[in-house]
Amino acid sequence: MKADAPPQKKPEDREGIQKVPFAALVFAHAVNDMSSGFFAPLAPLVAAKLGLSLTMIGTIMAIRSVFNSVPQPLFGWLIDRYPGRWWLLSTPLVVGFFRSGFGLATGFWGLTGMLSVAAFGGACFHPAAAARARELSGTRRGLVMATYVAAGRIGQSAGPIIALALVSWFGLEGLVAATGFYGLSMAALYYFPPRPQEREEAPRAAAGSGGSREGWGAMAFLYGISILRNTVTINLYAFLPLYFAARGESLWTGGTALTFILVSGGAGSVAGGWLSDLMGRKKVIVLSALASFPLLLAFLQAGGIGKLLLILPLGLVLHASMGVSVAYAQELLPGRPALAASLLQGGNWFVSGLTLTATGALGDYFGLQAALHVLLILLFAEFFLALLLPGTGRRIVSEGV
Repeated sequence: MKADAPPQKKPEDREGIQKVPFAALVFAHAVNDMSSGFFAPLAPLVAAKLGLSLTMIGTIMAIRSVFNSVPQPLFGWLIDRYPGRWWLLSTPLVVGFFRSGFGLATGFWGLTGMLSVAAFGGACFHPAAAARARELSGTRRGLVMATYVAAGRIGQSAGPIIALALVSWFGLEGLVAATGFYGLSMAALYYFPPRPQEREEAPRAAAGSGGSREGWGAMAFLYGISILRNTVTINLYAFLPLYFAARGESLWTGGTALTFILVSGGAGSVAGGWLSDLMGRKKVIVLSALASFPLLLAFLQAGGIGKLLLILPLGLVLHASMGVSVAYAQELLPGRPALAASLLQGGNWFVSGLTLTATGALGDYFGLQAALHVLLILLFAEFFLALLLPGTGRRIVSEGV
């Protein structure tokens, strides 16, 4: 660019956040992730009905995680190459029906199949929605991406309560009534599209394949950090209700615990995104890992009401870096927003999800109390790997990582 030519602002910088389309996207993300919170609180009930062990439950969750995560980078690449609204509009009812209908399953394979089909639909939704969120974000990408991610956590937090209420009233088969929420989300996405934006061809051209060599190097660190953190969170999501059930607590106590960690996680994600716009992405990621270790240790050692209360700050700090990591990744690969998001939202959840079978097996042999203590090692490793991230996230991108 010539020295006397002022830098051109992108349309989203001039216009700011497109609030109504973003609200529709936030609602759709919350609804999409809502039903992902259905299975875990009902796992004790499903296990008793179908005669499933902890290892089998962990295997079902691991297979579901594979279908939810492995296809995401492919979908991300396709969405960047062939953008269109139909990527989002084609998925809600598929996800809603199969996640809400698992009460109709009669055995291990039927249950696994229904949850896997729903997960495949979610694998398409997430990179498409993350790319759309970036388009709507204006100059507040950290806050907007964190809010988008938080919507998923809030949806998941509502999931256990909705699932337990529907099952209490109508039985496992009545859970399918939740599909109605997905019709509403499809309508919101259809009737409130974003305003047309210029595609970011300049960053794409400068980035070549989607990012510089240094950018991909930073992505490798970020990817490893996210694997460690996601392994902790996915195991807590999966086994918290079973953990409380093993301690003699009710299904509602386990569901409440899961809701607590997801609600506080949503708040933590928004707070982390806001802070990352002010102080940089790296600092938030490092501080999140540092604070999570002692809080998880305190939760596992606490008893009674203290255990439930500690879930709130644990969820807050554990999720503080989730949206930040996605924003950081999209800045490292500016020409590939859907692919960058898919690697952080899906590509690494595949690896994390594979640990569920191992955690279930450890729980069968040593108890879930001992199995969950293994997660402390991962948080310790995440903190030291986060220290190796270059720069402060937001700043290194502007300097041309």
